[in-house]
Amino acid sequence: SFVLTATCDGATAEITGVTGGTFSFVDPPSDGAVIDSSTGTVTGGDYGSTYDISYTSNDLCPTTTINTIVVETPPEINNPTPLEVCDDNIPDGLTEIDLTIKNNEITSGNPNYSVYYFISLDDAENATNPLPIPYTNISNPQTVYVRVVDIETACYTTTSLDLVVASAPAATSPSNLEYCDADADGFGVFTLTDADAEITGGIAGIAITYHETQADAENDVNALESPYYNIVAYEQTIFIRVESATISTSCATYLEMLLVVNDVPQINTNPDPLQVCDDND
Repeated sequence: SFVLTATCDGATAEITGVTGGTFSFVDPPSDGAVIDSSTGTVTGGDYGSTYDISYTSNDLCPTTTINTIVVETPPEINNPTPLEVCDDNIPDGLTEIDLTIKNNEITSGNPNYSVYYFISLDDAENATNPLPIPYTNISNPQTVYVRVVDIETACYTTTSLDLVVASAPAATSPSNLEYCDADADGFGVFTLTDADAEITGGIAGIAITYHETQADAENDVNALESPYYNIVAYEQTIFIRVESATISTSCATYLEMLLVVNDVPQINTNPDPLQVCDDND
């Protein structure tokens, strides 16, 4: 007798009865698999293939036993969407990237899968020179390769991942927005979007939001509605977030704009008559 253990391209055998016998396929496989007649090891098979394997003892009373084995299958993974990150303070398209951000998307959160990243497909296939985490890209865009290993079977699957480093959009600091205050109380109404064209320089595909604090701008929360009523008398700083409206990244440019309230001059609407002396003409 014997037992079979599936591998990623076949199986291994362990003789539990009389040793020294011969292994063979019951039916010749069509996928190129081969069997070692003395050890029963099957190699070169396709994922998921089924083989009927016989073992015949070599003794005074030869007996034959047949067992069936199904080749292990590779991990089922998702091809990831591009990993888009923001450039660092040096706008050269190169930055440190945490590749593991994509692990969950690739594996659908399967805890039995381990994920490794490589510079080339050959490295991924041979599991050599895995990339460090974080990894600094060497071109922009760049394709790296992923090897996903099932920790229970050691079977693996490879795929690719595109890295894209995006820069924050160029933007111009806007002029002050001014309001003429008839009641001289320091408060007025401002159409914040009047500054949009100056900020973007007329470039399309730019999203602009206005915020009362720098933290709100950086966290992209509590965007102000326009028209806006200032909450600080006479002069108030508004914080602006500028980002791409077409590419989903967290890359943003931050600007400031001053809201200025100008009092309308207060005049006497009933001045004394202006009297002059007529000349002699």
